Amino acid sequence: MSKFISMMWSEGVLEEESEVFAQTVDGVLKWLFLRHPRALMDPPIRIHLYGNWVIPALVPNTPYWGTQWYIDMSFDNTLQRVIAPVFLELVRQEPWQRADPHFDLALLDQDLTDFPAPLARLRPDHYALGTSLPGTTAVMSLHRVRTLTEAHVRALALARLVRHHLGHVMGIPSFGRSASVQRRGLELHCTNRCVMRHAETVGELAALAIEEDELGWPFCELCTQDLHTVVVRQLYNWN
Repeated sequence: MSKFISMMWSEGVLEEESEVFAQTVDGVLKWLFLRHPRALMDPPIRIHLYGNWVIPALVPNTPYWGTQWYIDMSFDNTLQRVIAPVFLELVRQEPWQRADPHFDLALLDQDLTDFPAPLARLRPDHYALGTSLPGTTAVMSLHRVRTLTEAHVRALALARLVRHHLGHVMGIPSFGRSASVQRRGLELHCTNRCVMRHAETVGELAALAIEEDELGWPFCELCTQDLHTVVVRQLYNWN
């Protein structure tokens, strides 16, 4: 059985931003599938675009009634930010994830922190562009990306953010890998010239996006091997 990537975004995400989001994920998967002919006929990983979804019959008193519920439950009014660990745990525990394990990607226009709420209140200067539970789910924020004034750079930065967290959701760099990696929290990051390098600030994100745009395919050889392993594992149900 093929696995799928659930993609949702908040109400404030613009159409052109959601298009970059969807096209970037689709582009990475198609590049990988072209190296595995069987995957072109029967994609082992499919995209489900849910966008800003809602189940009217569940609003407003039943959990998991829509995209906004995840945001409401993880938003800190003092910080005016989404607490990413709470958001990710809500996704991990959702009934659909339990019934049919899949990959989840979320794109928000709200600001984000990857610190737990008590620590985040002590460090109001700290923000996150995105964060993940590797192998399962990731949440990303447009809030800082939108401060980039050049439209071309902004689009490159958003695409880079999406590729990076798609990689994490697919479990790369692999936790069995010892070469050219560094750990940050639950995530492993690549130290090669690669989209899986960590970007701490929006300025770093933009600079890396511009640099990697020259590469064409932005994943290094080791991370590409890890991605192919994920595809083959799903293709032949090696789980």
